Amino acid sequence: MVLGGVMALAFSAVFLLPEVSPMKESRLALQLPVEFGDWEGRPVAIGERELMILANDTSFERKSYTNWFNPSLPPVEVSIVFSGKDLNNSIHRPEVCLRTQGWNFVSERFIAVPGVLQGEAFPVKEIICSRKRRDEENNVLKGPDGQPIEDWQILYYTFIGHERITPGHYQRTFADIHDRVVGGYDQRWAYATFATIVTGKYAEQGMQLGILKPMNLEQSGEFLGAFIRELLPKVVKPRPADT
Repeated sequence: MVLGGVMALAFSAVFLLPEVSPMKESRLALQLPVEFGDWEGRPVAIGERELMILANDTSFERKSYTNWFNPSLPPVEVSIVFSGKDLNNSIHRPEVCLRTQGWNFVSERFIAVPGVLQGEAFPVKEIICSRKRRDEENNVLKGPDGQPIEDWQILYYTFIGHERITPGHYQRTFADIHDRVVGGYDQRWAYATFATIVTGKYAEQGMQLGILKPMNLEQSGEFLGAFIRELLPKVVKPRPADT
């Protein structure tokens, strides 16, 4: 009888616990547009390795955008990963994945893309990286000058929560803890990346670009920023007014 009474008291204590609010969604839309402006997006398959590593309730959206009006512009790949309940196994920084894929980092820095969201900066981390191109047998391929071909890309990434946008892994972690403790809610974070090739680096190696316009690193960054300024207002909600 005593044991039964203790168990009944323990189970009834559940009703004294505060109600857990539902997870609040990221400010970033769950889907990328198929078309916007002069850009058309085509779905890009998610790698099996990514699906195996990340939590089951993680969701993905990835598209490669080409400009049908000005085909001299290089494509831009946009990837978003939405976290689930297990935040640690849902999203992560791209530095580890890029290095395991053979990319060497030329430079890294935190910047803010101006003029993206009205009255709000859009902070990102910029990664410029390169790697030697290899065939299916892992042999290094050589260009017209007899030197190894190097692929180059410039990538921006950031994390978009229910209220905050931050490119810092630890800043995102502390912001999440703050919102759980002080705000009393869990949130779905979106990890967003924007990447394009640096066409000028291929021209320097004697590669044929076809109709693509050769752009150096600075021009590639300006181009990627212009793309983000056009896309983001269509997929990111304004910051909640009560924050």
